Amino acid sequence: MKFSDLYVGQKGSETIHITQEMIQGFADVTGDNNPIHLDPEYAEPRFGNTIAHGVLLVGFFSAYLATKLPGPGSIARSFDVRFKSPAKPGDDVRIELEIVKLVPRIRKVVLEGKAYVGDRLLLQISTETLLED
Repeated sequence: MKFSDLYVGQKGSETIHITQEMIQGFADVTGDNNPIHLDPEYAEPRFGNTIAHGVLLVGFFSAYLATKLPGPGSIARSFDVRFKSPAKPGDDVRIELEIVKLVPRIRKVVLEGKAYVGDRLLLQISTETLLED
């Protein structure tokens, strides 16, 4: 998408189904083998089940920025995240993003977003990206 095609108030959303295999894959790639993510017996007393890595959820926003809004060619400049509640295997996580500011001089796009499972807020995020054109 070209910078000139974007507008303040533009929105996007996507739903991702969380699986234990996805969580395990993230742990394998990053080395974050905290048992809260991988061992149901360990995680059960605190959360009732394992939980997804918070940064895995942030990765869904990064992927959305890179592929949909603003799209290919965008470069993430910053992420400011506030985690509220964990996601678990079997959850359908809905991410939502909205463009809140455009800076034409440097082709900067500022977005705010949230992730939910149903009505339960998982995280709030503010992010900046830069576009090529």
